[in-house]
Amino acid sequence: MSDITASAPSIGTRILPFALLLLCGIIFGLLFSVNAIAVGGGVPPIAYAFWQCMGAGIVLLTYAVLRGNPPRFTLIHLRTYLMLGVLGMAAPSWLLGYVAPNVPPGPLTLVLILSPLLTYVFSVLLRVDSFRWLSVLGIIFGIAGVALAVLPDSALPEKGMAGWLLLGLLAPVCFAAVNVLAGKYRPPASASETLASGLLLVSALILIPVMFLTDQVYAFRGPAEVNFAVLWAVLINSVFWISFFEIVRLAGPVFFAQFNFLAVLCGIGWAYFIFGQIPSIYIWGAAALLFGGLALVLGTSRRAAAKAAA
Repeated sequence: MSDITASAPSIGTRILPFALLLLCGIIFGLLFSVNAIAVGGGVPPIAYAFWQCMGAGIVLLTYAVLRGNPPRFTLIHLRTYLMLGVLGMAAPSWLLGYVAPNVPPGPLTLVLILSPLLTYVFSVLLRVDSFRWLSVLGIIFGIAGVALAVLPDSALPEKGMAGWLLLGLLAPVCFAAVNVLAGKYRPPASASETLASGLLLVSALILIPVMFLTDQVYAFRGPAEVNFAVLWAVLINSVFWISFFEIVRLAGPVFFAQFNFLAVLCGIGWAYFIFGQIPSIYIWGAAALLFGGLALVLGTSRRAAAKAAA
């Protein structure tokens, strides 16, 4: 089993979650620009989601087999793969790919901040978490941030982009559902590469009939930069998913939620580096409100967890 265990946490074990969190923020922020290149260059959104799942799944399957931790296919594992695969990978990958050509990657990364905010909402509705007024204030900040990003005419480069950005908000809804359900339904004593490869491959199998029924097959016959963008997306997802499970195992989901700060800032930075895109003052204001809301939710969650553990 690949999980790192020790009677007392070593320095490496304490540092590893921070290093993986930084890595996830950098590479996942890049994914939004990669999406724009791939789908904007002619890769159908469903095919793009499929190749991300299949390619990353094969990479991690190879790693899992070499580590002696191939995916298991018990009923519990299949349920986890299906749930996390559809909500955490297949659906949001298609959504973000579908929206990518119509919204600049910088502003689109703002949707990530809504994931932990919505996670708290779902947790309260499902009675997994308790009601806290400061967290509610954080949700209000988040709503205000979204409004500032889509309502002013000059917030986005074109007026029609607001509707596409709102459609992209369905992706953090999926991510939030995964955050709430993953801890409850994660199989015990499962290695990170086992879960990551299983959910990615199951996602790919689900997308195969959808891809053919919608006539969105892609056979890598496009320009080289577009094909390389797909390969970059495969690499990003390979690293991200195994890192995600390791971070959650080592430091917990609240710690991982800080990834959203890093990914948004890195996403804006990558969009500037690759496309020369500079967000408007409204987008920066929206980011500030969303960051403030996220800080409130994460801060109250930490205090609640520390109080419960005391």
